[in-house]
Amino acid sequence: MIRQQHLKQKMNNALLTRLLAHWPTKLWLGTLLTLVFCCGYFAIQYYPLRPAIRFELTLIDRAIAFAPHWTWVYQSVYLLLPFAWLCETREQLRRYASGFFIVMLIGFVCFVLWPVAGPRPSALPDDAFYRWLVSYDRPLNSFPSLHLAWAMYSACVAIAVTDGALRRRLSRLLPLWVALIGYATLATKQHYFVDLPPGIALGWLAQRYAWRNRTMPLVEPDAL
Repeated sequence: MIRQQHLKQKMNNALLTRLLAHWPTKLWLGTLLTLVFCCGYFAIQYYPLRPAIRFELTLIDRAIAFAPHWTWVYQSVYLLLPFAWLCETREQLRRYASGFFIVMLIGFVCFVLWPVAGPRPSALPDDAFYRWLVSYDRPLNSFPSLHLAWAMYSACVAIAVTDGALRRRLSRLLPLWVALIGYATLATKQHYFVDLPPGIALGWLAQRYAWRNRTMPLVEPDAL
């Protein structure tokens, strides 16, 4: 019992050390990436260069009923993004930023060249959180699903920069979380089903590319 408590305390201390590593860099980098993304995303969305098209609904799109209460799960992606704080070296942060820009730039190019309007219903339900979502997020920038791309990218990064017990826990939790977000994109009618596979692939490939050719350890020797 005492040994288990000691190991748990050691794990908690190691996690805290990881989170606080290079915290000023994490703060300014997170702020910078957020500002750059928001400026590009909303500029494309509010000032499209081409008329938007719509996809035909698939059987899966029709089978999943509109459920605005899933907005809470849909928006939980913003709790996944801070998992970048699990990075504990400058090399990891550099790679995280490069993968972030890959996801963003490929997504933006698709949105500009091929704007797609999502299947969101025109009549708003009596759900305050959903109404808040649609008040700022227009039904454009649908293909590929950047929402799922960010979820996948964040999960892959979190698993890549950790090891031991922490990695095992994240490997069980994060795939389920990403899957729930994927379902929520359909239940809230923010996306078509065909938006999801390219979003998943984009997030996964961006992390794989950013973490290629590892020239130095990505995890500190004393990490969990």
